[in-house]
Amino acid sequence: MPHARPATPALGSLLATACAVQIATYACFFNITPFLPEVGLDLGLDAGALGVLFGVGGIVALLVQLPAGTGGDLYGRRPFFALGMLLALVGLALRSQAEHPLVLLLAQIATGAALGIVSTNAFALMAGAARQGSAFGIVNASISVGQVVGYLVAGSFGTSVGWRSMSFEMAIVPLAVLAVVLRVRALAFRPERSPQRPGALDIVHALSHPRRLMLAGLAALTLGAGQGACYLLPFAVHTQDLGPLAAAIVLVPYVLGSVVAAPFSGLLSERFGAPRLIVVALLLGLVACLAAVVWGSSIWALGACNVLIGVSVNTTLPVVSVLAVTMKVGRPIGAGTAIAGLRIGQSLGPFIGPTVAGAMLARSGVEAAWVAMAACLLLSVVLHGLTTLLSS
Repeated sequence: MPHARPATPALGSLLATACAVQIATYACFFNITPFLPEVGLDLGLDAGALGVLFGVGGIVALLVQLPAGTGGDLYGRRPFFALGMLLALVGLALRSQAEHPLVLLLAQIATGAALGIVSTNAFALMAGAARQGSAFGIVNASISVGQVVGYLVAGSFGTSVGWRSMSFEMAIVPLAVLAVVLRVRALAFRPERSPQRPGALDIVHALSHPRRLMLAGLAALTLGAGQGACYLLPFAVHTQDLGPLAAAIVLVPYVLGSVVAAPFSGLLSERFGAPRLIVVALLLGLVACLAAVVWGSSIWALGACNVLIGVSVNTTLPVVSVLAVTMKVGRPIGAGTAIAGLRIGQSLGPFIGPTVAGAMLARSGVEAAWVAMAACLLLSVVLHGLTTLLSS
């Protein structure tokens, strides 16, 4: 289903807006990560239970993907960006008052909903853009920028006021972005409505094609490995009697690797081919996870491994997004629907990673948890191979 595109100057404004809402949402969702050991102690939760609770946000993000993407196609992106910022505010308010695990669970539900609503529409905004792969890469990199903003706020300001007060003060970020969203003129653009717009059953049938399902599974496992690594790092640092500031510093390299890799993923894919690039990137992350098993006692080694994991995950995901949009299988669907379908699977990553990592950490220690993250990336390689075989 073709979509009309705004003029080139408006495209730059839309790209900046997409990045801004991503940064705000991910900063609010992940700024608690360096404090996870303290949160668990305060609320009486072990690493496994906290991992499940923390991962609920990923499940909620999964559930809202398709309705948010379809709604954005019909009514424009602005209402959904605004809704995402409001939900982020609700999540931060609940987190600031969390004295019981149930309140933190509600906060994760709110911030997870914001994540799904905002991210789907941010990527859909770039579908069909000139140099689509690079546009997806930049929007994907903004996710990592949002994470590092959250980590740095936690590691600096948060260490002096605590995770509850930090959550309350963090509200200034979504408030500021909400003001921007309401003023950006380019968001008034509406895609052309087609009388042949596919119905709900057509969309489900198209998204359930085996190749699309495998791509979604690959994205989920890959992002899960990245998010699981981010979940593990504060605990790995905590075992060395270092605090949230050190955890935040070690988490930053993941984001740096992501920011460097994501914008160039489209160019590398064009030069070397998407299948080859995906395999190399996934194997790089797998090796980095195994290296963390061997040299994880060194904070410098953890930082280096985190860079490579960030490069691996955020080289792979933008290329997979382009494959999902350009894939011609089954019934024809629009680019926004294809992105939403992929991200429904991908949104399982923030649940799979912390849940698996937390369970392995609680039962067998941090080394076993790193091996589990490597196994996730190995499964991604297997799914990629199966997808390539089906396409040949």
